[in-house]
Amino acid sequence: MMRYLLYLLLYIPLQLFAYLITPILPLFAVMQYGALDNANSYGIALRLPWWLKYFDTPDNTLGRDGNFLAAHGDTYWSRVAGLYRNSLYYWKWSVMAMPVQSTRKMVGNPQIDYHTKTYGKMVITQPNGAWQYKLVKPFLGKILVLNLGWLLDDTSKERALWMFSPRLK
Repeated sequence: MMRYLLYLLLYIPLQLFAYLITPILPLFAVMQYGALDNANSYGIALRLPWWLKYFDTPDNTLGRDGNFLAAHGDTYWSRVAGLYRNSLYYWKWSVMAMPVQSTRKMVGNPQIDYHTKTYGKMVITQPNGAWQYKLVKPFLGKILVLNLGWLLDDTSKERALWMFSPRLK
């Protein structure tokens, strides 16, 4: 667990740095083979080069998945928006990720979901120190989705992605 505390201390300044440089990241894009559309297929598309991989997403291109492309198109500014939306994703997916354990404690409503407007909060903890706090509630005419910690509510994954994600939907 001490390792993850160190990573968290590194994450904070790295995240601030990512917010600053995100507008220039698409300028370094190169055509590369890799995952497309949330790793549902593979092919050649625009990605960040290897030396910027911590700022990229391992399961999508700079154009993002099909839903994001349909909503925002594939332009320079949509790539910037996608990188902000999934800021420092590879770092969170690789370095900060923790193993999902079968033993866990959950408090709250595991069915909360902004799609179905099922509001509430939940907290999940694991013996290895991983935790998740999730809140879904109406806020200023929209829906606030607050996800903090590791994404432990998806038990189909072997590793839990680190997430600090306040979003208005």
